[in-house]
Amino acid sequence: MAFHVQLTWGKRRLELKDHTSHEVLSQFRALSRALIDASSIIYMHKAGFLTILADTVSLYSPPEIVAETGYNDLDIRPVACTSNSLSNDQKLITAALKLRWPVISEDRNVLLRTERANLPYFNSLMMLNFLLFKKRIDPKTHAIYFDWLKQYARYSPYVWEFGKDIYNTIADPSQEVHQ
Repeated sequence: MAFHVQLTWGKRRLELKDHTSHEVLSQFRALSRALIDASSIIYMHKAGFLTILADTVSLYSPPEIVAETGYNDLDIRPVACTSNSLSNDQKLITAALKLRWPVISEDRNVLLRTERANLPYFNSLMMLNFLLFKKRIDPKTHAIYFDWLKQYARYSPYVWEFGKDIYNTIADPSQEVHQ
């Protein structure tokens, strides 16, 4: 299954790149650090798996983004952006472009800018699947976190379906199509 998101502003239509489960799993294999935005921090913290993710991947964010979440005890390393005139999202994107690191975000604009820069990008649902992929959680624990995430995350049916496809590919590796 390919993941496809269309974004429309007025008459202009922009599209996020199609992803196959093979591409996502390849990105999972390479993932060791990422920049994270406030909405993803909040979603994963409320769903209960942010700490496990931070123990698995080195997470970075501008200090302003961490402050925006209201959580003070997070294992998220600061990454500086020297321009105070930028919004928090712009600081995150600027850091991603400079460092060439993947981004974890729920924000379509952030994801679109990241995709345009040809950088890997993920949302909280994909990070939950990543934890299963890395064997940091088992399917039963995944189901618990998934139920919590569903209470907070506002994804389109297509995103939920793609997340399910990635889950199924991880749960049954024989489903993965090698290209």
